[in-house]
Amino acid sequence: MTQQDDQGIMVNIGGSSMVSDRRTHMEPIDVAHARFQKVKDEISTYADSVETEADTRLKVIDRIVTEVLLWPYKEILTEPPVSTGFVDYSCTVNERSRLIVEAKKDGRSLGCEERPAKRGFKISGGVFTSQAVKEGIAQAIRYCGEKNAELACVTNGREWVVFRGNRLGDGIDTREGVAFVFSSLGAIEREFTFFYNLLSYEAAKTFGYRPYFQESEGQPIRLTVFNKSLRKQGSARFLERSELSSDLEKVMSSFFHRLSGEDDPDLLDACFVETSESRYADRQLARISENIVRTIRDLNTSDASALTNLIRRVSEVRRHEFVVIVGTKGAGKSTFIKRFFNSVLPRQVSESIVVARVDLSEAPGDTGGVVTWLSDALLISLESAVFPEEPPSFNQIEGIFYDEYTRLKKGPWAALYNSDHDQFLVKFGDWVETIRREKPNDYIEGLLRYIVRSQNKVPVVVFDNADHFDIEFQQKVYQYARSVYERTICLIVLPITDRTSWQLSKHGALQSFDHESLFLPTPSTDHIIRKRIEFLEDRIEIERERPDDRYFVKRGIYLSIDNLAAFTRTLQRVFLQTSSISTWIGELANHDVRRALNIARAFATSPHLAVDDLLKSYLAGSAIEIPKSRAAMALIRGDYDIYPVGQHDYVQNIFNLNSDLETTPLLGIRLLQLLSDVPRDEHQGALIDVERVISYFNSSGIEVRAINLWLDAMLKTGLCLSYDPTVRDVASSGQIEIAPAGIRHLFWASGNFEYLSAMADVTPLLREDTFDSMIDDLRNRRGWRAKTARFLDYLISEDSSYCVIPSHLAYESQTRLTKIMQGTLRQLGGVDNFEGATGG
Repeated sequence: MTQQDDQGIMVNIGGSSMVSDRRTHMEPIDVAHARFQKVKDEISTYADSVETEADTRLKVIDRIVTEVLLWPYKEILTEPPVSTGFVDYSCTVNERSRLIVEAKKDGRSLGCEERPAKRGFKISGGVFTSQAVKEGIAQAIRYCGEKNAELACVTNGREWVVFRGNRLGDGIDTREGVAFVFSSLGAIEREFTFFYNLLSYEAAKTFGYRPYFQESEGQPIRLTVFNKSLRKQGSARFLERSELSSDLEKVMSSFFHRLSGEDDPDLLDACFVETSESRYADRQLARISENIVRTIRDLNTSDASALTNLIRRVSEVRRHEFVVIVGTKGAGKSTFIKRFFNSVLPRQVSESIVVARVDLSEAPGDTGGVVTWLSDALLISLESAVFPEEPPSFNQIEGIFYDEYTRLKKGPWAALYNSDHDQFLVKFGDWVETIRREKPNDYIEGLLRYIVRSQNKVPVVVFDNADHFDIEFQQKVYQYARSVYERTICLIVLPITDRTSWQLSKHGALQSFDHESLFLPTPSTDHIIRKRIEFLEDRIEIERERPDDRYFVKRGIYLSIDNLAAFTRTLQRVFLQTSSISTWIGELANHDVRRALNIARAFATSPHLAVDDLLKSYLAGSAIEIPKSRAAMALIRGDYDIYPVGQHDYVQNIFNLNSDLETTPLLGIRLLQLLSDVPRDEHQGALIDVERVISYFNSSGIEVRAINLWLDAMLKTGLCLSYDPTVRDVASSGQIEIAPAGIRHLFWASGNFEYLSAMADVTPLLREDTFDSMIDDLRNRRGWRAKTARFLDYLISEDSSYCVIPSHLAYESQTRLTKIMQGTLRQLGGVDNFEGATGG
């Protein structure tokens, strides 16, 4: 939200930059400080008139709370009733009380005139002894209890006493806590940042005041600046390969390039996976169905009868239809459409249509110019579809614009037509060319009419690959497709992602128009890879008849047919017989086909996979099994000796998702554990309100700001998903759920030795003694087990400092998670077993 000061500076209370009409950029605290100086100066001019409590509130406290601390008026309640009286001020965030302010008149001293601002004084100690301050503190504590607000303040306009009036169940007596004092407005000015970070609306929203109280009360807020990992970011070394490995890497890279089908349309058509929708696709379908008026029905990809019947209906009834094919990005929507019109659609139906495809992947991506680009691209595509052999002749052009031709010869150009027919034709040809060049939409409409009237067919226009671009771009494509749909009898086919369908339905576009919606489920990763490998093996058998008996791979590389065939069989064993690998790949890709193939390609070419062993295997004709530890290492480290921090698109360091605020390093997997515990609803999936997640862990003593920061990182890295698939920041997310990639990280982080060892190398450690011990483990050849055990022990210890799991059934899985990690520590040998050891 924003507020505006009298100088025109716009203040975004959420903490982002302020922008005025003069393009002035200021942070909230800077705006607040400037306002405070102004308010302080003005108060000094009428200080003598501040006599009663009402004067103090009106002339001082009201101004500081609203103008300086930036509390919005709608979040401030004055005199709300409670059972023991009336609260002077109850300041709320989203209608939940966060701050209680008790006002005393200026003449009643709080006894804090000489106290330093940044020192915490015990509430029950010898500082707060005046009658006014004792009365104010007692009232504030009562009101905080009734309103369940945490923060409290007692002030007479000059002196300000700030403390936690509610401990929120931490078991410590409220009066055993500390309070901070500001002895005067001058003291506030000297320590303004501290004052603002305690009492501002921004601090209340993010609980930014808590670290100050925790530090003063001796809770785990480190005063040291130690923050160091065994291997610093950027130190990952690219692993060199042997000559044999390098040559094999080229072959394997080429093979996976072919496996992607980027240069082989036949592969995509032949390997389209015909499958029933998975549970994951079911959830996606349920979400979309909530926002689309038309019921989305499953698409039977084996015969595509739904789309076949739809085309037959358009052709017979002579009316237009708009088809939306919905699927996750990478679900094979483009392949489905090409395959459908090329080979699935019955011949008698296929002969009654003309298909024009606009490939948006070739568009420049400029949202502002997309309509012009679409008009040009559709015109060319339609002309090619209607006249595939050569450009239209004059007679055909005359047929396209027969209505206009007749109108002109009988009307405006009748004299020319009757006196000089040839010149009339020349002028008409120029007119058509002008229309084609300057009014492409009119030309497109003529082509569509020509298909219907002259060819007695139905035009089918496919707007493909719009999901390569952002939502705004896709919305423009949808709107353009609707405009084409309205012109004449036609069938429009628009593949869109679930994200786009959500956005369009949210803005009412899909509800506003009739359309037919078909859902295309995402096939499983192992099924995709299996079918493509089998296709390439079949292709090799056909190409074996080539005279030179050699197979061109890529960029001048040749391999004999026998060797390549053996190589593909080895790959089958790697991916299909080692089922966990394909499962891992699918999860890390969140079941996106393109991402899964990219991961598979990077995995197969990783030096940690030891391609030399693959070669030996298929030359010897023996089966190969990749140990899970080596497979995990290849996926996690890729081409480097350690996990490449900041360079991995699919594997994240779950122990260091955010370092802006100190918290338990196990917050990531604790969040994932909670999300995985959410009961799965048939239509809603496993969604949970973000507010419930925050409340759940706040009860464990974890900072709300830390929870928000880590959830935000998890959304951006795909470890969890928002209900609104267009949202990737926690501030805009209402509900979230765990992603397949999050499930994989939860399992790995709680028990996979390779993952734990890799993250032990790169996770910043906040305890110097642990860092030194892990370095000593490696120096004295105690090995990765000792290092990893010590790292895991550090994680568990740090977690206990920041997180207290309640003894309640709702937290049973969190307690179990701790026990699982302790069990993993025992499997590694514990820490004590490595103390004093000299061998690894």
